[in-house]
Amino acid sequence: MQVQNGLKKNSSLAKFVVGAHPIIEHFIEMLRIREIIGTYIRTDKRMKLDDGKALTLLIHNILTTPNPLYEMQDWLKPLDAEKVGLQPEETKWIQDDRIGRALAMFYDSRHKDVFFRLALRAIKVFDLDCGRIHHDTTSVTFVGKYGGWSAKEQLAFGKNKDHRPDLKQLVLGLNVTADGAVPISHRIYDGNQTDDRIHPANHQALQRLLGRVDFIYVADCKLATKENLQKISAWHGRFVSVMPRSWKEDEQFRDRVRQGKIQWEHILSRRNHRKPNSKRDRYYVAEGDYETSSGYRLHWIRSTQKAEQDAETRVRRMQRALDELRSIQTKLNTYQLKGRKQIEQRIKKILTEQHCQQVISYEIHATREYERIYQQKGRPTKDSPYKISWKQSFSISFSVDKDAVREEEKTDGVFPLITNLDAKTYAAKKVLEIYKFQPFLEKRHSQIKTYQEIAPVYLKKAERVVAFLHIHVMALMVASLIERTLRQAMRKKGIVSLPIYPEDRSCPSPTIFDIVRLFKNVERYEVLAGDDAMIFPAELTNIQKEVLNLLGVPVAAYQ
Repeated sequence: MQVQNGLKKNSSLAKFVVGAHPIIEHFIEMLRIREIIGTYIRTDKRMKLDDGKALTLLIHNILTTPNPLYEMQDWLKPLDAEKVGLQPEETKWIQDDRIGRALAMFYDSRHKDVFFRLALRAIKVFDLDCGRIHHDTTSVTFVGKYGGWSAKEQLAFGKNKDHRPDLKQLVLGLNVTADGAVPISHRIYDGNQTDDRIHPANHQALQRLLGRVDFIYVADCKLATKENLQKISAWHGRFVSVMPRSWKEDEQFRDRVRQGKIQWEHILSRRNHRKPNSKRDRYYVAEGDYETSSGYRLHWIRSTQKAEQDAETRVRRMQRALDELRSIQTKLNTYQLKGRKQIEQRIKKILTEQHCQQVISYEIHATREYERIYQQKGRPTKDSPYKISWKQSFSISFSVDKDAVREEEKTDGVFPLITNLDAKTYAAKKVLEIYKFQPFLEKRHSQIKTYQEIAPVYLKKAERVVAFLHIHVMALMVASLIERTLRQAMRKKGIVSLPIYPEDRSCPSPTIFDIVRLFKNVERYEVLAGDDAMIFPAELTNIQKEVLNLLGVPVAAYQ
């Protein structure tokens, strides 16, 4: 609330910023987040503010204007307190230390049970279809020093997906439904945790949550280890993944492709995401039945979009490798590049890092320089004794092997899907469509890093940092449910798009960012004159009212 005095004698104008908070609050109440948190976190009686209210206020902040905790008071001042779940008198207790203590209490409590109950509530209230679950991990990168890190989840160096191997990280694993990409469970791992070892435990946790084992578990190639697949199959679970390039079946099939022995059948066409009006992506499957040595079914897919990406990636890597090879030419015969073995090791390292061993050829050339060294001082004569010494130096030559490039081009766009789904029920096209949902999970990771600004983390205590990541996932669940509800309502009413972009441009798939922007300037006013009060409720546009109707949020929430 912002108050302006002096309009008339003994009068004041109070402005309340409403924004999209009633929408967020509506979904928080539907999920009963405060009630569930209160079940597992006992707020200290000395505290004037309930921990559940402090944490749900943080969800409001994350989904509208993510700020560091020390700015929470300033962020809250212009807001209508009741629209964010607070009483007006409770706003004075909001400050960074109070939010930090709530985070610490959340970490020390049974926070896993909170998310378990929250997922069950979301599945029940929003009728989520959990027949297919997609899993992936991402890095949460930390800048600076975090001395005395005491949380169970350890900061460490690992394979950083933000391309910052010089920084420590935590690993966030996320499970989302194929129904709206709604997060239903997650886990935070040590920064050096590898993806291939987390899947059995994650699958068992999903079994306990969903009360079933027959859901389809979809993950990237790190799932496809023999141990992981054997365990999931032994539990009568079902999976879809990508077979790693390191398996012998991969090279055997690619050899057959290069020899022209494979016939391809067109199974699917889709609009290209970047050029939907002028370009279509086509997918083909190799004719015939294929299995791994362990008996799992393989579908060999060829994608025109991936073929273009593979070609672009190869050109980029070759250029990078050639640049690095040129850079070491001037460093030959000095320091660590004096011997043939050292030079060859450096070249192989460059080509291996850029995956160019097959397409760039090289030679190492050795030359000797001979010199006479006379054994007596003075001007030498033809009879002066001498000995001959020599010094060896190296040079390199390299070039792109065009024949090898043409061979590699024959397998561009090819990737194998591995599954144990029933062949009669799940043909190649259906398996491909299942796996093609995986990018929507990756968008959730992008959303949590960009829009929600999960990093950098403005906290020092380790427990509060990890709890803050948990609250970000909770906020992501709320945002995902808002998006899913709106898009489902649009489909039911046959609405192709909504004019909620700037300049009333149409939006076919509204996101939480679009909704927050649409309601950003919604405000209400109160004029106080002595004992009298004049209330001016928030004025909503027609499109704002339509969005509220689609979301099932009553207009009265804005009064």
